[in-house]
Amino acid sequence: MEKRKSMILFVDDDLMILSGIRRSVEEYGDEWDVDFASSGNEALEKLAQYPFDAIVTDMHMPEMNGIELLDAVSQNTPTVLRFILSGNTDGKQIMMSTHLAHQVIPKPSDMEKIYCMVERACRLRRQLSNPQLLSIITGIKTLPSVPFLYNRLLKELHSEDTSSGKVANIIAQDAAMTAKILQLVNSAFFGLAVNVSSPQRAVTILGLNTIQALVLGIQVFTEYQGNSNSPISIDAVWKHSILVSNLAYLIGRDMKLNTQELEDARVSGVLHDIGKLLLFKIPDVFNKIQFNKSGLLSIESEYQVMNTSHAEMGAYLLGIWGLPTPIVDAVAFHHMPGNQVSDKAGLLTALYVSNELLNMERAGTDVSDYTNLDLDYLQMMGVIDRLDEWKLAARDLIQNSA
Repeated sequence: MEKRKSMILFVDDDLMILSGIRRSVEEYGDEWDVDFASSGNEALEKLAQYPFDAIVTDMHMPEMNGIELLDAVSQNTPTVLRFILSGNTDGKQIMMSTHLAHQVIPKPSDMEKIYCMVERACRLRRQLSNPQLLSIITGIKTLPSVPFLYNRLLKELHSEDTSSGKVANIIAQDAAMTAKILQLVNSAFFGLAVNVSSPQRAVTILGLNTIQALVLGIQVFTEYQGNSNSPISIDAVWKHSILVSNLAYLIGRDMKLNTQELEDARVSGVLHDIGKLLLFKIPDVFNKIQFNKSGLLSIESEYQVMNTSHAEMGAYLLGIWGLPTPIVDAVAFHHMPGNQVSDKAGLLTALYVSNELLNMERAGTDVSDYTNLDLDYLQMMGVIDRLDEWKLAARDLIQNSA
């Protein structure tokens, strides 16, 4: 079966620029079907007529600017991926745009860079076949934060003796805050040569004034309001994620991962169940998913109900927000590591083992034979003889957190 091309809409009021884009995208004709609009209103008309996958719009346009256009797109056609091209723009506009755009692209940019960013998101988009989930996840601007962490952050930001370190340590504990802050710092506005995967470094780069504007002004973080019908609590998701983060770091260190990989292990642990925060947004679907005998969400039931799982859902969101690929891949495959093509133990191995061992320990499962683990995968990775030691580390972390 022939692969469907990605349908991309470019928007700019400068006809010369649109003409240049038209010439530049010709080499991607095998992968993209491209259309053009010279105003926000024309773009909205075309989006209403054709099933575009993504829109790439200029920031500065008369009558309807890029931010206003993407706001309308997010409401009218929420499944469309949203990218904004930004040149010389003040910080406030960039922060506003990250609330509506999935990613910010620098202007000018060569078409190869634009293609790589947009097509990566489109490929992730094609992995979600459920139209309801696609609409919900692509349309999401914020995720719920753990209430006590959210309130602690507000208190810290209002404190006279606050510091970047204190603020960063709070953000680093919360999946929603971490994902959003990494989305912003990895936007093209900052022109960084490498992706940033550390919340602490992100806060340092952004600065306290920007963080305060994001949290207190634009309200880029939101507090979880609670849902008595939810089958699991946000606190339970948070506590488990912190344990996985700590254990993944310990296992990664034992595996002699490098400094960047260890940082990614910490962050992946915090973010690995971010898909469950998405499930809080769709309680009618969440309540249909069954739990296994250990009291954990059944992955098999997730696939039966949604034709996907929280792992792929979380990875899709992180991917379209532009987070580093190693973290996105680790989140995507953290329940089925054998599906990722790799012959070397690394970040995914550390995350997978941490999550599984902690789930077994929490459920009181006898893990002496490790039958719940993918032993073929662990044998291929050359780490199967380390499981007993890692199991003890998981048990110690649980006991120390009680």
